Amino acid sequence: MTQENRSSRQPDLEMIQVRRNPYLVDYRTGKNIVRHVGRRVGQPQDRQTGRYADQSRSNHTGGRTERSQHSISAMPQEGGRKKSHPQYSTTAQQKNKAWRQEQGHPGNAYEQNVYKDNAYSTRVRQRRVRAERQRRRRQARIRRYIKISLLCASILAGIFMLKNLLEVPASTAEASTPVEVAAEAVQRIEKQIGETTGTRIQGLPADVYAAHPNWTEDFLTVNEYSRPGDPLTEVKNIFVHYTANPGTSAAQNRSYFEQLKDNHERSASAHFIIGYDGEILQCVPLDEIAYAVQTRNEDSISIECCYKADNGQFTQETYDSLIKLLKWLTDAYDLQPDDILRHYDCGGKKCPIYYTEHEDAWNKLKEDVKNL
Repeated sequence: MTQENRSSRQPDLEMIQVRRNPYLVDYRTGKNIVRHVGRRVGQPQDRQTGRYADQSRSNHTGGRTERSQHSISAMPQEGGRKKSHPQYSTTAQQKNKAWRQEQGHPGNAYEQNVYKDNAYSTRVRQRRVRAERQRRRRQARIRRYIKISLLCASILAGIFMLKNLLEVPASTAEASTPVEVAAEAVQRIEKQIGETTGTRIQGLPADVYAAHPNWTEDFLTVNEYSRPGDPLTEVKNIFVHYTANPGTSAAQNRSYFEQLKDNHERSASAHFIIGYDGEILQCVPLDEIAYAVQTRNEDSISIECCYKADNGQFTQETYDSLIKLLKWLTDAYDLQPDDILRHYDCGGKKCPIYYTEHEDAWNKLKEDVKNL
């Protein structure tokens, strides 16, 4: 009786709600678990009986009352085993499926398509993520390669420049210190630049400057006590001095001039210092003034000479280097040997003391410059 009423009754659209939940679909068989058919939207379910609110009503007519009675009859009886539920039988599922197809519900095919679409979107998204990761790794490798290439190029350029600076000709292969070797390399480069471009070096034409005797440039720091940095616009005389400190080297006297910027004892310096071994240090460029002769600093060049003898006489090495330097300076500035003066000749200071006390030695010095 109950089974006939269920088959003859038209489905109530208000009572049917198709839940498209992929967890309620058997994808192997394509069958839905028709568990929520007949549930009205928003109706609570009794947890003890498993029935919805409208199933327990007995005052309705038609199929609803019969359904409620059928649900009650389908409940398990006391003292016996549970009875099977006819509404979950294969026949009922087939009828429900046929009805859903007549009503135009997509059913399992729609749910399967949704699942397939979701799976396809997931695969596409994963491929895009992998492609993006590969692109970033490729860009990182390219950047790393560029950085390494630039570093290698910088190292090679530095090695090449250092090699050119330290390349010493055979005539200067016996230089005493690496500083002298580097200074001589810089001088050679300046000469080459001057010869090729026609520029002036320390106020002199490049070809004239290139003929100077061998010396080491060790310029003082620009300061108001030993190297003011003021320009030397003309040269009328060349002054010869002595250090007034026997036994001290050219480097030591140069250090004394450098320390004046800190201790402020006095103002003193010279363009050149010649050691008692014949070495020449250039402390001030030829186009800047030095603090050597107070009233003639603006138009003269000064040379300090080291010595060992108590009477102030120069060693032979110092004397030879002095003659060569004086000869080059007189030629470079178009001067005569008589334009070479002692500090004594301007101010009366006994400097250099040996040549102020031995006039004949001073005249011979100027004669040697002329004959060189």
